[in-house]
Amino acid sequence: MTEEVDSVETTDQNTPPIDELQAQLADSLSQNDAMRNKMNELLGETKKAKRQKAEAEEAARLEIEQKAKKQGDYEQLFNSSQEKVESLTSELTGLRDSIAKEKENSTALIVASELADGANAEILSDYIARRLKYTDEGIKILDSNGGLTVSTIEQLKQEFSTNERFKSLLRGSQANGGGATGGSGSSGSTEKLITRDDFDKLDPVKRMKFVKDGGNIIN
Repeated sequence: MTEEVDSVETTDQNTPPIDELQAQLADSLSQNDAMRNKMNELLGETKKAKRQKAEAEEAARLEIEQKAKKQGDYEQLFNSSQEKVESLTSELTGLRDSIAKEKENSTALIVASELADGANAEILSDYIARRLKYTDEGIKILDSNGGLTVSTIEQLKQEFSTNERFKSLLRGSQANGGGATGGSGSSGSTEKLITRDDFDKLDPVKRMKFVKDGGNIIN
């Protein structure tokens, strides 16, 4: 009986007091709450980070789309402007070519009318025009191969006036043909005359008509 009492007393002495156990329990609960709060905090930060990442990715996507759209608009605008430039360049080139051809033909007609009459002058002007080139510096003379020369209009006129190939077209030629002066049947009193300045003031159509009608240019 005595041994059993001693055993119970020994067990009671090794067991912590109730107050200490309650304190340990409260401490454990407090730690659990702290850990739970920390986990909630970390979870909140994780969600925030994910949201911020999604927002950043969306902003980047929108920026890329806007850049692509602007690039597309610029490309379309650039292509449109290029087409307009090419169209205007083509139009300008055509206009310059037309002006050059008119200047060449007009000059050739003036030279021819000083060498021949009527239809002969018209025919001769076609050959003379092939030896002319209009540039920014004015009319230039070409050689028979199309190369530029330093010759003058007067020298070109002299060349045609002495060329046997065109002798039958020249004024005063005795060759048969409607363009020959001897066969025209018209007298000198009815010959049409015009000064070079007045001839230059005529448009190309009137110039051609004047030459076809047998008119002559005087200085």
